[in-house]
Amino acid sequence: MTPSFRPKVLLRSEETRDNVSVIANVVPPRWEGPPLHHHGFDESFYVLDGELTFQLGDELATAGPGAFVLAPADTHHTLANLSTDSASYLLICTPAGFERYFAKVEAEQAGVEAPAWALEPAPPVHRVGPQIGERDDLDAAGLIAPAAGSLNVLARSEESGGRVAVVETKGPARAGGPPLHTHDFDEAFYILEGELTFQVRDELLTAGPGDLVFAQGGVPHTFANLSGAPARYLIVITPAGFERYFDRIAAERAGVDPPPEASKPIPKVTRVGPRIGE
Repeated sequence: MTPSFRPKVLLRSEETRDNVSVIANVVPPRWEGPPLHHHGFDESFYVLDGELTFQLGDELATAGPGAFVLAPADTHHTLANLSTDSASYLLICTPAGFERYFAKVEAEQAGVEAPAWALEPAPPVHRVGPQIGERDDLDAAGLIAPAAGSLNVLARSEESGGRVAVVETKGPARAGGPPLHTHDFDEAFYILEGELTFQVRDELLTAGPGDLVFAQGGVPHTFANLSGAPARYLIVITPAGFERYFDRIAAERAGVDPPPEASKPIPKVTRVGPRIGE
């Protein structure tokens, strides 16, 4: 039996003051995907496994593990899995709301009633064209390569009207991490590889591949890699702005000038306690 489209809602509107939602999706081989469409929220796609084909405007591109695609609000876009293997991707919606659609699909597949929060209206989606598989120029698709560095800013404030920034980073084993701190923006951490220990308020928790940890703005939090192996993870920042800090660090490591966007002000971070382990 061909596997079905399988969504899993990891973060929803009610947890993020409507700023952001995160959904992990697994799609079967030859998944046709939705028709070309647009809507009033941004969608950020991070390919976890397999290969997906994206259409942004009229342009086609294929993307494998580690590739990132941003479809800002009102951009005509869609995606499909044209390969003979299943694929999976992380979907970040800003602002939140459309996770309600995926929650209904998830509940239907599990044979249970959808949660009450999923019954609220989802943002409208407007069809503007056919599915990718109906195009006759699929061989002309370009390639979206994954970022190569150990610290990569994948989406910046300027690309999403300030709604979201996404950073991919890889940290070494036994890395101490920042001290306990607060700031006005939200952060969501999605673990790609390895293991991280988080402190959110007074609670300590360990997260591994596929886990998501959310720290709402104003909540004391920090993290560290206490394990003996490197960790790789995504940081979703809402609203955006703090990615400029990471841009400056990445440029310093590479011995180059930071991009012009990084010269803008960085949101304030306030230390409120020690590092994990201190």
